Amino acid sequence: MTRILIVECYGDLPTGWVPCLNWPLPELGDGKAEDAPMLVPIGPQQWALRVAVRGAAADSCLTACVPGMRPLQFPDFNLGRGYQPLPPSVRWTYTLGPGLHSAATDIYYYSGWPSIRLRVIDGQDIRDFPLASVGPGRTREEMLWHVCLPTEEFTRRWGFLLLGPHDEIDRPPDGTLYCPSASRVYLMDGEIFSSLPPATRSAPRVETVTVHAAALEHTFVMHVVLPRDYDVVADREFPAVILNDGQNQLTDHGMWGGWHTDSTAARLMRAGRMQDSVLVAVEMHPNRNRAYLPRGDARALEGQAADYTDFLADQVLPQLRNRYRVASGLGNTAIVGSSNGAIHALFAGLHRPETFSRVGCLSYARLQPEQNFMALEHLTEVPLQRVYLDSGTRWAEHDPDGSSDDHALVTARLREMLLQRGHVLEQSLRYRLAYGDPHNEGAWRRRMPGCLEFLLPPA
Repeated sequence: MTRILIVECYGDLPTGWVPCLNWPLPELGDGKAEDAPMLVPIGPQQWALRVAVRGAAADSCLTACVPGMRPLQFPDFNLGRGYQPLPPSVRWTYTLGPGLHSAATDIYYYSGWPSIRLRVIDGQDIRDFPLASVGPGRTREEMLWHVCLPTEEFTRRWGFLLLGPHDEIDRPPDGTLYCPSASRVYLMDGEIFSSLPPATRSAPRVETVTVHAAALEHTFVMHVVLPRDYDVVADREFPAVILNDGQNQLTDHGMWGGWHTDSTAARLMRAGRMQDSVLVAVEMHPNRNRAYLPRGDARALEGQAADYTDFLADQVLPQLRNRYRVASGLGNTAIVGSSNGAIHALFAGLHRPETFSRVGCLSYARLQPEQNFMALEHLTEVPLQRVYLDSGTRWAEHDPDGSSDDHALVTARLREMLLQRGHVLEQSLRYRLAYGDPHNEGAWRRRMPGCLEFLLPPA
């Protein structure tokens, strides 16, 4: 089950240092000091952190806590070095709240095996669960099997495989473990579904449309990626993901071979890690800064981020809903971007939170002045359901360690502001510092799975 851990720290720390807590849980650094989550300041000589943790072993793991501190300064922060134990004069406490909801996962499995075991692997823990036959399968030789897993006892590391009567093994196509996120899943032919799989199938496909934006004096090209089975499940609507820099989003298209977001999303959907969704890759304006940066930025004094956001909300999404089965309503539209596209994604969420309530920012760049930060400073709570943040630690692919930056401390400051205004780590905010990653499409391709599965997890 998921519980909220509240950690507080009091005392004097050296200037430029921040407390962090290293625990053997995936949400808390997984025992790696460089990934230990940092607390955020809440007052003079006071820091706190709220983080959602999973697993029955959370209580015992807390006894193995190693409180420490790390420097918030370049290049030590980018290199993950400088971690030290907290001074003895600094006090810290923690409170582990009650379970937010009981967690169990119903697994339904189509197979012709006469008996089946499901093996859960959760770190070093291994447990077997027998499946029971609950009905016919797709053919006379096949049955539908079921087991209810007590996933409230598992950490975020858990996954499973299936074993036949003679130890035959069913693994995912990539040879790892099945790791679904939903509470009810159907497993068929190596794919996971959140409801009964359709009798006939259709593959993902791409259509290209154009929409003219009068305020930006440009006709935008958009690649609409329709998910698996879109053409055979006619009674279902799908959430949408707006992707900035759409010219780089599709597999083997654009700079550095593109982000591969279409194939990444398709893989996550098949694995039960992401809702089946419609991707909308919007190619950039010829003057990229004009569309992505707000008015008054030093690089775009006449920036039109507000106009571009309104264009997406008031023209693009309504037209998509007229043409495709795209869901409306709060929580059904995410927007993702990198660099200046990440600046715009956050701006869109703050400017139109009723539309863009899920925001993904990869390698957030720097505004001059930082208008997004200024907008956050005026809020006591941030009206966004989920936010994903990350950065690399160098600018170019071959820059030596510690010689360049990917605005890592800017992104860390953004994380701090969101946590101070009500967000909870790994519940409504995910943050990653990707050591060694440069500022390019290849790095964003590697990090996109963590963004998509966090923004749009299966129900």
